[in-house]
Amino acid sequence: MQRNFCIALVTIAMLATATAANAQVGKVTCTYTSFNVLQGRQPGLGGINDSDWVSGSAQTGKPMMVGFLRKPNGTITTFLINGQANLASKINNYGSIIGGYFPSASSGNQVGYKRYSNGNVVTLKGPSDARSTAPYGINNAGKIVGAYVTTASVQKGFTYLNGAYTTFSHPGWSFLEPQAINKKGLIVGSYLDSSSKTHGFAYSNGQWVTVNVPGASNTAIVGVNDWGSMVGWYLPNGSSTSRGFLYKNGTFSTVYFAGKPSFSVDGINSLGHIYGSGSGTSFIGKACHSY
Repeated sequence: MQRNFCIALVTIAMLATATAANAQVGKVTCTYTSFNVLQGRQPGLGGINDSDWVSGSAQTGKPMMVGFLRKPNGTITTFLINGQANLASKINNYGSIIGGYFPSASSGNQVGYKRYSNGNVVTLKGPSDARSTAPYGINNAGKIVGAYVTTASVQKGFTYLNGAYTTFSHPGWSFLEPQAINKKGLIVGSYLDSSSKTHGFAYSNGQWVTVNVPGASNTAIVGVNDWGSMVGWYLPNGSSTSRGFLYKNGTFSTVYFAGKPSFSVDGINSLGHIYGSGSGTSFIGKACHSY
């Protein structure tokens, strides 16, 4: 337990150094497999487990959001949750997918869910003061992380394990969105500052670090693997088009797909394989290298 705590602190210390003003952003490319789900594009949520199973959401022609699961052989299955549209997010090594949905078409408040590999679903309503709940990440121990809105309209983070919720927030930060959690308990995500700028964050055992890709006006961390490598998106200063990034071994790199910067990287597994979107399609990237 102490070893995990130390590793998490080392990761946070490395992040603090990597986001210094004089840090540089490199480039990275991978061996890619591209795919499309239905006629829609992945809307910035999703994940990839260590067997390269991918989860996420796609828009049907209704329009309506449905969850999907893609297996390594290319088979894609879409699903509803209790008959309703949903936004699926991360998947763990046991095939459990978490996400959120609205219990009815007229409902204005979201609830969370955990969908097991056999298709069974458990509803996650959030902490006792939750009005709306959105789970985003799950690790292999089954610990879930996400965001919820209180009855007082304040957005906070939460973790959930074995029926118990733990909540957390940071003074002065709004719209806290924890997106992923690894086996060491390192939580990553994003928040808004007082100027409505998006910043990434890493959080472990009460220690917080703000994460900005060097030269970016906005940064969001969306995924983390068990080795502390992170992925997400950023907006370069003066640009309105997002770019996907990979953070590994103390270095930030823009992810290039089809010869262009990707739009977002949403997930990374412990093999270093990534999942994201760019050039109008979704992709899985392996054998990534910087240049």
